[in-house]
Amino acid sequence: MGRRFQLLVAATLVLTLICLLGYSWKRNEPRRRCVQALQVFRAALESSDSKLLLKLVAVPQAVRGKTPQEQAEFIRKALNNEISEDGLRVIASQGSFGPLSGVFPAEGTAWARQAGVNPDDCVALKCSNRGLKAEVVLEVHGETYRVVRCNNVKQMAQNF
Repeated sequence: MGRRFQLLVAATLVLTLICLLGYSWKRNEPRRRCVQALQVFRAALESSDSKLLLKLVAVPQAVRGKTPQEQAEFIRKALNNEISEDGLRVIASQGSFGPLSGVFPAEGTAWARQAGVNPDDCVALKCSNRGLKAEVVLEVHGETYRVVRCNNVKQMAQNF
């Protein structure tokens, strides 16, 4: 009976571990999708595909009256030095993630409104180190992510 009990306990521990790992994986899925969307966005910034870039970003209200080419040029100039692959790795592993109102309770609503999006539809990543604060806000609609704000992600890689 002692041997059966040991096997039962071992099997129970293994199943519990599997369940915990599965739960952790599922719970972190929105964060992984956010980082994947940022990787696609970073690549679009470096490409010449303006249509793709404009699909991946919430175009600021101040430039919505411009042509698509002008909008894409504005976004590239404004954000090209704000994001890098190394910076994404840092913010993905070290940053906090959650609903916009939880990550940036003071300024998040204003950022969303400036972009003309609903703050309740947004998630955010934040990472701080040695006085530098990296900020990312994305609007989420199902499987679609659009960048609302991206600040200091590239610089964060140099700060760790």
